Amino acid sequence: MIGVFAVIDVTVAVLREPAWAIALPFLQLFACAGAFMALTLGRCLYDALRLPKNGITVMAELDHYTDKTKVYRYVDQDGGLHFYRESTGGQQLELSYDPRNPGRASARQALYGQVMMALMAVVGLGMACGGLGFTGFRIFLALRG
Repeated sequence: MIGVFAVIDVTVAVLREPAWAIALPFLQLFACAGAFMALTLGRCLYDALRLPKNGITVMAELDHYTDKTKVYRYVDQDGGLHFYRESTGGQQLELSYDPRNPGRASARQALYGQVMMALMAVVGLGMACGGLGFTGFRIFLALRG
């Protein structure tokens, strides 16, 4: 990905305007950050909506604390021990996990949390599309002459 962006940046700078060689990498970093946001939050939202309905729900016990999060432990249906990090919660936390992949779990999310994840995923998607769209527009102008 970095190589493709570098080729685009050099092409735009050589064929059109050298100033875009400085500006385009920032727009591309913006797009990559947006794509990361959209993918990460989208996956978390997907898990928060799907796992309580299709997964196995257990009560996880507080195991220990790290610097900023609590680490909960839970046992899957085959007896395997797994850990889940969450910044909120008490001594117990209701988790739902995927029976095919017991390490993939999600804590029960309030509607407000789900809406905020969806909004931030959409913002990330907008950042990604905007940055990539502007990059595509600049390369189109450069190649057009």
